[in-house]
Amino acid sequence: MQLGIRSVSMDDIANAIGISKKTLYQYYSDKETLVADTIELALKSSSADCEFSRQKARNAIHEGFLASDTVEEMMKSMNPVFLFDMQKYYPGAYRKFLKFKEEFLYNYIYQNIERGVREGLFRNDINISLVSRLRIESINMPFMQNIYSEIKTDPGTLQREILILFLHGIATPKGIRMINKYKTEKIKPLIDDTK
Repeated sequence: MQLGIRSVSMDDIANAIGISKKTLYQYYSDKETLVADTIELALKSSSADCEFSRQKARNAIHEGFLASDTVEEMMKSMNPVFLFDMQKYYPGAYRKFLKFKEEFLYNYIYQNIERGVREGLFRNDINISLVSRLRIESINMPFMQNIYSEIKTDPGTLQREILILFLHGIATPKGIRMINKYKTEKIKPLIDDTK
């Protein structure tokens, strides 16, 4: 994630985990399989983190900030070229990412917005499926090299700012008060002690 996928060799991976390249090849016949399995593991972990945030959140806006904090920490050290490398050179891994984004994340965001409408934090006149789709597409913005190079910030910080802008666009006055509260209050990290 820090260097981009393409620039890291199987030798680099073997050295980083303290095994021989020959041993690594006993488990993975090629780098593409290793990348696909690694992405799948990361996506499963992200799904679990999102579900844990949903269970522990006091309301829909709190849930958004909790999930965002998890993503922000992961993305702070992520090289924007990571997604480009996956798309161009590792199509199997990229398909897994797209499936996760289009299925799990879309439904997660949709349900969060429904919850916010029920709680009176989000406007009830929004088209939830359209707004969910807009939010999903905004997830790729921190990885667009032209945006990243112009803004000069890490993808995690950019993702948080996009979330806040998004929330302001759909929030009621009550919701805006909650957004401002969570923006200024440091949210305690959630710890899943069941793992």
